[in-house]
Amino acid sequence: MSTLMAYMSNMLADWTWVDTITNAVKQVLIPILTLVAFAGIVYAIVVGVKFAKAEDKSERDEAKQKLITVIVGIVVTAVLIALFFWLADSLEAPNGWLYKILNPYTSSE
Repeated sequence: MSTLMAYMSNMLADWTWVDTITNAVKQVLIPILTLVAFAGIVYAIVVGVKFAKAEDKSERDEAKQKLITVIVGIVVTAVLIALFFWLADSLEAPNGWLYKILNPYTSSE
């Protein structure tokens, strides 16, 4: 048990593993999210065109609902991306505010 506690203590003292994980996730996440954003924008344009070309009320209402759903999805995704990058930056040692809270006895000065 003491070996495990010593290992955990060393792991928390050395936060390079957190930087490694956040950098790896950022490297993978940015291209994927770029593709997802592009696909969402293209889909929003297609739904907008369907909305504009709809001849009867039921088609227009269906396209309007899809357009609202797409816009809400894009906004929620953008907020989650911003939250992830904000949290990832706050974890980076030794200047992240969350790093400083979780490691009060370390100093970056």
